[in-house]
Amino acid sequence: METSAGKLKILPPGSITPEGWLKDQMQLVNDLQKRLGADPSMSGHGEWTNGEILPRYVRGLCLLAGALGDKQLRDKAESFMSAVFDSAEPGGDFGGRSGGGLAAKIEGVKAALTFYELTGEERALTFLRKFFKNQFNTLSVTPMWYDARARLPEELPAIAAVCRGEQPVWLKELAAKLVGLSCDWQRIADRFPYKRPFDKTLSASAAARVARTVKTAENATGKRREKLFGVARAESEWHRLSHRIMVETNGVNIAKAVKYPCIYDEFFGYAGRETLSLRLAGALERYHAGATGMFAADGRLAGTSPVRGIDVESAAEMTESLLEVLAATGESACADLLEEIAYNVLGAAALDDLSAVRDKIATNRAAASADAKNVAYPFGDAYASGTPSRGAVALLSAYPLFLRSVCLSREGGLDFYSYAPCTVRANVNGAELKIKLDTGYPFRNTIVFRVEEAEGDVSLKLNFRVPRRTSMQLVSGGQIVASGERNISVTCILRTGSTFMLRLNIPLTPALNRDGTVSFYKGSLLMASRPGEELYADRALRGAVCARPTGKWAFAPVLSKRAGGRPVLAGNERTVVGALTDRPFSHASPPFELKILCRNVVGWDYDENGLPSLPKKIRFSEEAAERTFVPFGCTAVGMAQFPPCHKP
Repeated sequence: METSAGKLKILPPGSITPEGWLKDQMQLVNDLQKRLGADPSMSGHGEWTNGEILPRYVRGLCLLAGALGDKQLRDKAESFMSAVFDSAEPGGDFGGRSGGGLAAKIEGVKAALTFYELTGEERALTFLRKFFKNQFNTLSVTPMWYDARARLPEELPAIAAVCRGEQPVWLKELAAKLVGLSCDWQRIADRFPYKRPFDKTLSASAAARVARTVKTAENATGKRREKLFGVARAESEWHRLSHRIMVETNGVNIAKAVKYPCIYDEFFGYAGRETLSLRLAGALERYHAGATGMFAADGRLAGTSPVRGIDVESAAEMTESLLEVLAATGESACADLLEEIAYNVLGAAALDDLSAVRDKIATNRAAASADAKNVAYPFGDAYASGTPSRGAVALLSAYPLFLRSVCLSREGGLDFYSYAPCTVRANVNGAELKIKLDTGYPFRNTIVFRVEEAEGDVSLKLNFRVPRRTSMQLVSGGQIVASGERNISVTCILRTGSTFMLRLNIPLTPALNRDGTVSFYKGSLLMASRPGEELYADRALRGAVCARPTGKWAFAPVLSKRAGGRPVLAGNERTVVGALTDRPFSHASPPFELKILCRNVVGWDYDENGLPSLPKKIRFSEEAAERTFVPFGCTAVGMAQFPPCHKP
């Protein structure tokens, strides 16, 4: 979006509340957090006992409470936050009883900051200030390596909140030291080195050695731990190339790091570093993203293959990073990715009632099965129920963070970047505004804006991003006021009762992926084949909900041969509109279906790993038949990246 002058600001928590289908979805997320909170492993006898999980869960509660305006959720967040506060020692250090190390403390810092933003309680800042003072005093004798060291810049926003304009010298020195000790994320963003999948970058034996070294040291206790995990040993291990590759290709680490150049700009007063965030996000999309918009990382960066995993926790971290980069740059591409992650990855991460959640998904899913032998992903790409899995906890924060990308403010105006049913409350030019977005987007193509409250006549500038693969018209009083394919900007006067509408043209758009496959989109929605599905429990792994197809899945839509142009369907798709229910990603009753002419792919079957990898030589059947396609989040199994198939 070509933005007007003035810095963008993310609206405070609670300024944007969900409506319509998004409110229904977030109520399902609320039901999910109730089940997670009731799990005995979440907090043992009121103590912090489970590493990163508790502070991540608490932060999700705080973000949900702010988005839903739910006092009971806020009280619950305060109750669980007490376990983090109570873990503090007199000197200021804190942490869970069962470990988790510095990585868990960093998540605790983020949870305390979010709790403060929600409640304004000063004890959160007191808790943080004492920890930072302890960290400043002990930094030189604290051994650090692996993922925790990569995530040290996560502390900077909390340090800034503790400073509150005072800028104590020691706090600024601490921030600089944390950045210096961490990975050189700015160098990585500037000259992205990881253009191949992790398993093509580092040998399996080298990766196993690093993992074994870290596990041995972290499981050791007493004098043995001091010997294995002293400062000198940690520093030596940190500077090993294999160790750094393991850390810098970790999906969660690099998703967090996308926002770091923007945070450095904000904290240290740098200028122009935010472009590095855009470069890092662009590199991840270019070298590791498939059709969903989210980069693949089944643990670590995994390339563009549609059968490689997409880590749900990494997707939640990427949502937060893209929100920060959007505010710093006003770049529409960030909002395009935000919508694609929210409407595709988050939508596909759970069953339609959120009773079970995946830790990872893949773009092409001929089945969802568990893998009890996989330590990182024991549930494989199956759904996990009855347990606070990484993916389930991540969903709590992902939806509220995405909601905040709908509207950002600037001096004299509002910028709408993402679209979803919600109500926006903002102060513009000293006047309070309450605007309701009534829409079924992205499943429908109109967005009605109603000014429910305004303090008099409010003059302002409104900027609207036009989503990728669409065009848009601004309609007021039955007349087209403006239209565009990138952005629409208008200066207007709003008063109580003012109404206008955005009308989008959202064609079915075939697009070539970087691996040569073809995908199909309706705006931000990735379309997937719908072969039918059957859910079943895995007997070998308790709580695993698996899925298998009940129909044929090895087919591809038929394209017209067009020299040098973009792929085009051979015939028009047929649209079947369904009801937009309280389960928008319904597997049984999706909001709409597309009927597309397809040909069977000969020899497309499971590979030796049980994945639906495309055959090296593609052949198609002569006959064609109409197949059903639905939004990617509306099916547990189905294909979304296809071999190019042309009319015979």
